[in-house]
Amino acid sequence: MSQPPHSPVAPAGPYARPGSYAPAAPYVPAGVAPAGAPAPQPAAPTQVVFPGQVQLPPQPQYTPTPQQAAQSQRGALASGFPRYVPPPPSPVNRTGLYVGILVCVLTLLFAVIGFVLVA
Repeated sequence: MSQPPHSPVAPAGPYARPGSYAPAAPYVPAGVAPAGAPAPQPAAPTQVVFPGQVQLPPQPQYTPTPQQAAQSQRGALASGFPRYVPPPPSPVNRTGLYVGILVCVLTLLFAVIGFVLVA
């Protein structure tokens, strides 16, 4: 068996023969395209839209000016109840407070009764 023919690629590293190397490409900082290179394409959209799904319009990322707010509120508003008065607020629910106090009192009472019976 004979050895395969010599490879045209020069070895790299400490075993490379002097003068048998290819010139390195010029340094280009990351994020900078070379002068003759075309501009990179924009990234593809990442939102997946399924069949039948309604595409919502983008929401504004700023607070509208008073003039813009007045223009957007000129649409159809609820009407027909000019003398509507909302009901008064509900009283504060303190059931959890009462149950917690009752549990603490009963626990202390059983602890005292148990201590007296054991002693």
